[in-house]
This record gives sequence, C-alpha cells and structure tokens, in this order.
Amino acid sequence: MTARAHLLAGTKRDILKLLIKQELSAISLAKTLGVSPAAVRQHLETLQALELVTRRKRVATRPSRPTFLYRLSAQGAGILPKRYDLLLGLVVNVILERNGPGAVEEIIRAAAERLAERGRHRFRRGDEAAHSKQLVEWLEAELAWEADVATDRTGRRITIHQCPFQDVGREYPNVCGAFFTTLLRALGAGADVEQAPPPPPPACCAFVLGR
Repeated sequence: MTARAHLLAGTKRDILKLLIKQELSAISLAKTLGVSPAAVRQHLETLQALELVTRRKRVATRPSRPTFLYRLSAQGAGILPKRYDLLLGLVVNVILERNGPGAVEEIIRAAAERLAERGRHRFRRGDEAAHSKQLVEWLEAELAWEADVATDRTGRRITIHQCPFQDVGREYPNVCGAFFTTLLRALGAGADVEQAPPPPPPACCAFVLGR
C-alpha cells in the first residue's frame, strides 16, 4: 500500500479534512478528534515530512513554549477526494448530445496527450520495472488514484483503484479506455496497451502493457 493509500483513512485523513478550512494547533486538533496531543503531533510530523501540511509559529502574547499552527498544503489538498467525476459526467453528456460519441473520444484522447506532455520529462528510459514504478507513482500524484502493478507472461498489468473516470465509465466505458490507452502509450509505457477484463470490485479497471 502506498503512503497515499495509508493517508486516505484514519486519523491522518481526519486531520487533513479539519485543516481544509482553517489553521489549527495540535492541541485544538486533539480536542476535536478526541485523541492525545502526542498522537496528533506524531501524525503531523508524518504529514509534514510528506509535505501535505505546513506550519507556522503562533505569535506569543507571553513567554511560553512555542505553539505552532498547522494548515493544509497544496499537495495535501490534492490528495483529498473531489467530485470532478460529477463535472466530467456532465461535460461528457453535453458533448455526446451535441456532437456524438466520436467527438467525446477525440476530446478525451487530446486530454490524455496533454497530460502526457506534462509528465513525459519525468521518466528515465532503461529498466522497465523502474519505469513502471515511476509511471504509477506519477499517475497516483496527478490523478489521486491508487494502482497496483503485477508482471506475468503476458506483460505488466496495471490495476486501477479510485479511477477519476469510475462513475462516468459505468455509462461510457469507452471514455476510460480511450484516455488511459492514449496516455500510457504517449508516456512510453509499452509498445502495446490493451484494456483488460474488469477486475473484481473495489478495483475499477485494468490495462496490460505488452512486452
């Protein structure tokens, strides 16, 4: 399980959600969450190391032990779930009604190419296993998803959890396939990219990267 997956549950997630609206001290967080200040400080240290929260020293009105206020960083906000799937579904519906399914796929493929341009420079050529690991980690950061990579005789299989197209894909399965097939090919993930049969829930889709 990745660090991101670990943070999407438990006290760390609760801390991130509380810090969306305002800065809070460790004591305030502890009181709200009903846990010890020591436990909260330990979680905050982890979140700081991952650059998901930042802190600043509170201006003291009298000599005392320094008090820090914590707030959500831009990276921290990026890992919390958002309803982009709802907006995407509405956009897909409008395009479909006005221009047909061909226009939807064309736009989705263009979006995948645009995302690939943002990430292509990050990947070093060479070892395929290292490239796959870099690819999945980057996609997790960009798309707030989770994925597993396994290798068998057919190639490398990427199983996707929390896909940003999960809701839209139920009604328009071609959207998911068009986007990820285009994206993975553009990023040099493999000469052949095929959408695999759907995996059992809670995973939503899978792709095989040919050898």
